[in-house]
Amino acid sequence: MGLIERNDYVQWLNSYRDKQVIKVVTGLRRVGKSKIFELYIEELKRSGVKANQIILINFEEMENAPYREKNALYQYIISKVRPGKMLYVFLDEIQVVPQFEEVVDSLFVKPNIDVYITGSNAKFLSSEIATVLTGRYVEINVLPLSFKEYYEYYGSSGKDKRALFMDYITYGSMPGATMFDPGSAEQREYIEGVYKTILEKDVLKRNSKASKQLVEHILSYLIYNIGCLTTVKRITDYINSNTANVTYNTVDSYFDTLQDCYFIYKAERYDVVGKEYLKLINKYYVTDFGFKYYILNNRAVEIPQILENLVFLELKRRRYKVATGKVNDEEVDFIVKDTNDRIKYIQVAVTVMEEKKLRQELRPFENIKDNYGKYIITLDDYFVSDHDGVKTVNAIDFLLGNESEP
Repeated sequence: MGLIERNDYVQWLNSYRDKQVIKVVTGLRRVGKSKIFELYIEELKRSGVKANQIILINFEEMENAPYREKNALYQYIISKVRPGKMLYVFLDEIQVVPQFEEVVDSLFVKPNIDVYITGSNAKFLSSEIATVLTGRYVEINVLPLSFKEYYEYYGSSGKDKRALFMDYITYGSMPGATMFDPGSAEQREYIEGVYKTILEKDVLKRNSKASKQLVEHILSYLIYNIGCLTTVKRITDYINSNTANVTYNTVDSYFDTLQDCYFIYKAERYDVVGKEYLKLINKYYVTDFGFKYYILNNRAVEIPQILENLVFLELKRRRYKVATGKVNDEEVDFIVKDTNDRIKYIQVAVTVMEEKKLRQELRPFENIKDNYGKYIITLDDYFVSDHDGVKTVNAIDFLLGNESEP
């Protein structure tokens, strides 16, 4: 098997090359941020950039420990600057460096320095840091392998796209898992190790009051309720009714930590008729389903939940702003807005072959009076492609990028 290229992310970095803006790459631990840097560096070299014009520092590596102090880091980078030559600076997991924003801000104002940074926790772009760097950075959030990337990697295995799709939703899409045969004991052990590392380093260590058991109760609830509206109070009540007593504030704190480390993502709820975002009640989605076995102890998750989760992640990959929708008493799975503020409404269903199910998915659209695009994404291979302006799209083709919409 060859290298996974992650071309979309490399192209994004290349689109901002030599622009006076800090490139910020965020995402879950082990999601491939460092590899994207390496791929982009190879792209730079192919374009004629010399090795001595590139600095790559991963702050989690012991040999780079001396540079975890801001002044030492800054002086080292400045010492590599050469007149008339662009210096490309890659700072991986920079949140390890206290007051790193001062270093980055100082590098930003220097001519001929192009700065790229990564972080595995949203707090490293907290409001205070964002204020220092305001207007000076662009951010892209890296997700695990898309189904398109997964399919391109395993396409030579002889399996058809539906078989590979089942592997994808069964074993997950963390890039490192591709080192092993799908479903092998080695792959399971690797995924379990990544899950435990994230739990220990990014959740429990960063929340001094955190309990592993309670965190897993929260994750279990979220996975079983993907596609359902959720509040911290509901999760608190669920835990208290099934295990031990826990306070609302404790659950809220864990919840924030899980979002900060990109283990889960929130989709805010938008009232289409009232044209406002609704507070307190939202939907939440998991970054990778490969972790479900270690959270749920091998209990099954329904395909409709997995499919909705995958569609949400794919919409985020395409850099849409994604919300869930309320239309009077009906719900729309997703309302998405692109960078040009164009809106699309999306329903997700495993099948709409039965007339009753089809009518259920179409009903919310009937109360939306604007003329923006409306779509149903389904796993059906056979369907009517247009229902009075509502288009039907095959989910696997959508995930592979073979559909022009949505």
